[in-house]
Parts: sequence; structure tokens; C-alpha cells
Amino acid sequence: MQRAILLQTIATKAKQKVLKEFSLEATKLANSLLKVRKSKRLMELHRATYSTSKENTPFGSQIICDIERNVVRRKGTSVRQISVKFNVPRNCKVFETKANFFIELRMYPRKRLAVPIKKNRNSQRYFSLITNGWQCKTYGLTGNGQIVAYLSKEETELPERKNVLGIDINLKCFAVSVLSPKGKVLKQASFGKDIWVKRKKIFERKERLQSLTDKGSHRAGQKLEQAKTREHNFVANKLGEVVRDITSMALNFDADIAIENLKRFSPKGKRFNKKVMRIPFYSFKQLLEARCFDKQITLKVVDAYHTSKWCSHCGAVGKGHSSNYSLFKCKECGQIVNSDRKASLAVAVKSLLVRKKHCSDRTVFFQFTSRQVPVNGLLRSNDGFETNNAVHNLSTPMESPRL
Repeated sequence: MQRAILLQTIATKAKQKVLKEFSLEATKLANSLLKVRKSKRLMELHRATYSTSKENTPFGSQIICDIERNVVRRKGTSVRQISVKFNVPRNCKVFETKANFFIELRMYPRKRLAVPIKKNRNSQRYFSLITNGWQCKTYGLTGNGQIVAYLSKEETELPERKNVLGIDINLKCFAVSVLSPKGKVLKQASFGKDIWVKRKKIFERKERLQSLTDKGSHRAGQKLEQAKTREHNFVANKLGEVVRDITSMALNFDADIAIENLKRFSPKGKRFNKKVMRIPFYSFKQLLEARCFDKQITLKVVDAYHTSKWCSHCGAVGKGHSSNYSLFKCKECGQIVNSDRKASLAVAVKSLLVRKKHCSDRTVFFQFTSRQVPVNGLLRSNDGFETNNAVHNLSTPMESPRL
């Protein structure tokens, strides 16, 4: 597991000047390499430009190689700023005095600069992680003179918890379902409904400001940038709250967490694409992985195959959503349920099906409905499960009864 923390500096004016000059020289070298780059292969760029960079710049070998790695990953032919990484202990070291904590950077072969770090919540978080076993072997210097600490910690295999919490990520909320190994639904809930409501208002305001900006209004352009920043901060804070609530629920119910492995979707029209791109799936997944690692909760990623088409009552696989996207109606048994909660239930079921003990023991299967209908639609033909594996229940359906 890896994590990055931004550490703010409190350098003097003289040190700030040195940091600024270093960043300008690094950016200049990066732009010169971008102009002569012919491919995105690092070794080709290194062989073609390293000797020239070494002669024309005061940087050491490690810094030149790091800038080359940045250039290979970049798009376009120019950059405004570039971040440079320093490895411990060769080009960077840390020490602490009674007053401050310092990070010493070897910016040039014979010149080191000790940068003091500001004491705030980020630095407290950094020290807390270091105390809990995290290691920091690389520090980065951003273009605006701040320090980024890149921390890492080895992942250990955790024992499986009793239950599973499935998460379905959709446009307007995060639906969750907690499921026991015997097929009993322990809890269903939805989180983050206010994110869509607030963002919808921000989208409308951004569209109005964008139209004014296109007409040449400088003030509207400033307001547009402020709205984008406000939206980013709001979504980040709310995602943190949602992840906190979900992980707390998982601990309360002694459950592992399962999430879909969503990939690129096929374009289905401008309006649909615009809505789907607003779903903060990647940010949510990154934050969830970090919090699950901190709280020692196993996060499993399952295949999204047919999770939105499967009926939780009879096990049939339909064509997906009806005209009313929020409801799912099964044409086989007629049950009408909330599509988001049903999809989160399908994610939890699939996570249970792919557990190691169920893969090795073919006699184990779940019981969900009295109709005795096999739920083979949740599994692909090449998943390695036998065709007689089924999901049944001798008593009650997992969702509410038919309307």
C-alpha cells in the first residue's frame, strides 16, 4: 500500500529562492527533453539525452533520471511545473531539532538544502503513519516549493470476516448490503445522496459561468475557477464521510467489503456519457482502499458481470433496468425492488461465491429463494464454477416481496 502526504514548508526567503530556481531549472530541462522525445521508452530517451543533460545542467544523476521518467509519462511538448523526487538516503535525509522537523534535499551534487516543515494536521498524520510502521524512502519537491512524502507499507493477508458488505456505486448514491454466508440480509442502506443534490446545483452554476466566460467576461472566469475548487473540496469531504460510515458498518457487522471492478463503458450518447463521467468512482475506490488498509478490512474486487440484471428473488437474469431506472422488475417472478440495493446485494453474493472455501468445496452453496432457481447468470462460463452451483433459500426472499 502506498500513500502520499503533502508537507508544507516554512522556509526562509533565501531558501525559497533556491527552491524556486531549482524548480525553474528542472522545468526547463523537462521541456527540452519533451521536444526531443521520439517515443515513450525510457531507455531510448536516456541513451539519447543523458550525456547532454549531464553537461548542460548542474543536476546529479538521480535528479536527471527522475526528470526523464516524468517526461516519458507526460503528454504534449511542454510543462509549466514539474515535481522532482529524492531518494533516501542517497539524495535526501531527515532530522529533527527542538523547534522543527527538517527534510534535507541534495539538490545539486555538492549542495544540500535543509527545508523546515510546518507543524499542522498533515505533519501530524505523517508522524502518526511513521509510528504505525509506514516507511518513507522517497520525498518529492513540487513546483511551488512544497514537500511530498511518499509512504509505503507491506500488505498482509487478513483472515476472512464472517459476513460480506457489497457496494454498488451509481450516479446518485452509494448503496450497500450486508449479507451473511447463509444468505440472510443483515442491513441495507444508502450513503452520499446529498452529493448529487449539491453537485447538480454546482453544475448549473458552472454552465452559466461558462457561457459568460465564452463571451469574454473575466470576472465570470474567476468565479468559474472558484466553483470548480468548491466542487472538488465538497466531493472530497463527502467521499471521506461516506467511506468512514461504510467502514464503520463493516466493522460493526464483522464483514469484508466487496466492490465492482468497473471498466471503461461504451459510449451511449452525450447525455449518458456526461452523467457517468460525474461518478467519482476512482476517487472513492482509492480512498476506500486506504481506509480498509488502516482498519484491517479486506477489500475484494469482483466482476461486474450481470450484477444489475440478476433477480435476487428467483435468480433469473433479465435485460437490466426498465424505463424507471431506479426500479428493477423481474419478468420471471414479477418482483419489483430498488435497483441500487439489489445491485449491491448481487455484489455481496458474488463475493461470497468466489471465496476460496466455496471454490474448493463444490458441495457448498447459498440458499436464497424457495423457487430453487440456479443463479449461474452471476458467473461467467470461464470462472471455474460447476453448473450445478446454485443460490437457493428455503424460506424468504432476500428483497421485499412483489408489489
